[in-house]
Amino acid sequence: VSSDAGLAMSCVFDSITVSMIRSRFARRDEPNSGGRQMPGHYGYKKLKIVTGSSPVATQLCHSVGVALASKLRGLDEVTMVSYGEGATSKGDWHESLNMAGIHKLPVLFLCENNQYAISVPVPQQVAGGSVAARAAGYGIAGAEVDGTDVLAVYGAARDAVERARRGDGPTLLEAKTYRLTPHSSDDNDRTYRTRDEVEEWRAKEPMTNYRRYLLEGNVATEEELAEIKKRIDAEVNDATDYAELQPEPEAADTLKHVFATPEEKAQWR
Repeated sequence: VSSDAGLAMSCVFDSITVSMIRSRFARRDEPNSGGRQMPGHYGYKKLKIVTGSSPVATQLCHSVGVALASKLRGLDEVTMVSYGEGATSKGDWHESLNMAGIHKLPVLFLCENNQYAISVPVPQQVAGGSVAARAAGYGIAGAEVDGTDVLAVYGAARDAVERARRGDGPTLLEAKTYRLTPHSSDDNDRTYRTRDEVEEWRAKEPMTNYRRYLLEGNVATEEELAEIKKRIDAEVNDATDYAELQPEPEAADTLKHVFATPEEKAQWR
């Protein structure tokens, strides 16, 4: 463990950073799937992060179920689910918004509109061009926001959460952003967009812009940001070192996290 981590080992080992890296490395003691979940389907029960699944848009159905359970139990909870604009072409998306609208469920539907889904541009994916405008068809609030502006997204999401907590129902928030890299290693993005377009959007990269905002607004100094990065790098490095030493799954654990145990079923009654 590096000497400049600044964190007790017990704290590091129990951090969300360790949890995420153990999941990425498919380690046996990863608490949510025993190392058998795909890296992009991360979940963390302690923080109420529900794992996703491969079929596009199915997570919206899950989010509505979670939000309905929260409402029935009288819990002060708001569910947020994120997805790309490509998911709005799936029946799961429409069914989920309709259900949430009917029951005024406390859920935030966050669409990360990155302009291409995989290779299909918005005009060929979304009739009318606006995802947020579709909210009216389900009787819920809809709003567009600059997805490259960290503070704008935060403000819009905060308003949606407050709306849900008041009992005013769900919000469909469309964050307009851009995917700078290919969709995957199998995706040749040069076949459907130009390099000039990519570079134009690169100038709007959210983290770069936010860093500029912090510096120009005298919210932070170069030295303070460098110290934050140093602490983050140390935590990630320590978590990686720890996760690499953990055991891999065993054949005997194949059904773990697949079927509920008697103890888990008893908790749900």
